[in-house]
Amino acid sequence: MRDKVFALIDCNAFYVSCERVFNPKLNNRPVVALSNNDGCIISRSKEAKALGIKMGVPLFKVKDIVEKEKVVVFSSNYTLYADMSRRVMNIISSSSPYTEIYSIDEAFVELSSLPIDYESYAHQLRQTILQHTGIPVSIGIASTKTLAKVANHKAKKDDSLNGVCSLVNYNNIDQILELTEVGDVWGVGRRLSKKLINHGIHNAKLLKNCSDSWIRKMMSVNGLKTITELRGISCIPLEEYSMTRKSCCTTRSFGKLLTNLEDIEQAVTTFARRAAERIRSESLAASCVSVFVRTNPFDKKSAYYSNGASRTLSHPTHDSITIIETSLLLTKRIFKNNYQYKKAGVLLSGLCDESEIQETLFEKNYNQNSDLMSAIDAINYRYGRDTLQMASECKVGNWKQKRENCTRNYTTQIDRLLLV
Repeated sequence: MRDKVFALIDCNAFYVSCERVFNPKLNNRPVVALSNNDGCIISRSKEAKALGIKMGVPLFKVKDIVEKEKVVVFSSNYTLYADMSRRVMNIISSSSPYTEIYSIDEAFVELSSLPIDYESYAHQLRQTILQHTGIPVSIGIASTKTLAKVANHKAKKDDSLNGVCSLVNYNNIDQILELTEVGDVWGVGRRLSKKLINHGIHNAKLLKNCSDSWIRKMMSVNGLKTITELRGISCIPLEEYSMTRKSCCTTRSFGKLLTNLEDIEQAVTTFARRAAERIRSESLAASCVSVFVRTNPFDKKSAYYSNGASRTLSHPTHDSITIIETSLLLTKRIFKNNYQYKKAGVLLSGLCDESEIQETLFEKNYNQNSDLMSAIDAINYRYGRDTLQMASECKVGNWKQKRENCTRNYTTQIDRLLLV
């Protein structure tokens, strides 16, 4: 039986790369993409990193650098990024019999069963993704998923490797682990890395050589899996089929502070509709609807208020109308006057597969509403998100987030295609 071999394919500065595909003038320029509400920097080009711009920093804190160095700033266009991700993941999935889509810009593949030269395979896959989508990727190959992450990190940092690093049959893995900061090890978060550094464990090699009993006490069973994988023993399998999600939450900060119920109801209607659309797209139904609202906890000059409410439905559903009606009832229950609201959200929980619940639905309007939802989803898919909305959403949205520098949905709306 052959040893396990995993590859991690990671898109380089994914959001920025998506923007560059449709605007090549951005190549070799410092570019950043922002989080929701144009708050923090969540994607940086290599040129932006070289200017000292850190991941997650609020935009206002680096405003001087942005202006001085003419950094190009984009609001996140999640519709575009999701579609580009789908294209990349389709190429990856077609190249390997076993694929785990780990995030919007990362995927693991298992190569053990393929009689191939792993590095040649990786270079070819990298070229195919670049040619078909325009997205550059880095690929790390190793005997465990954790080591594949380490290899990927080196592939990104070392330009001489041309985006591919293989630790399979590599004789001096400890040398690479010694150069890998403990905080960069998969499964070691910021808080845990601080604790480890305080105990003198500041790189992956030192972590690997810790005793099992000490690691179990410091990092629990998951930490033990991490160091076992750093030792080259695979114990974190590929997850080809993700577990059915237990909940679905849509939440946003408002573009400006809201004080009246009508504006908040408009926002909650949108959140509820989008959450319902999401669970329908995954063939799920919700048993419970929850809504929360809150003011700004960091504004010390204004009174703070936070509250939420939930209602269990008479039967699981993914019908937008039912979910919106329930959400608005809950919003009225928790809303209080004389507060400046900053954020709200809708949580759908108790999710189950729609096939498990349809036999129990005897309400006369179920099939009618189900057909209506399918028609709405089809139109929004074809003509773009939010083409069809609920009437209560259609007023000018005072709540909507800042997206002052958002690009077009080049790949999902026919009227937004680039003209040549």
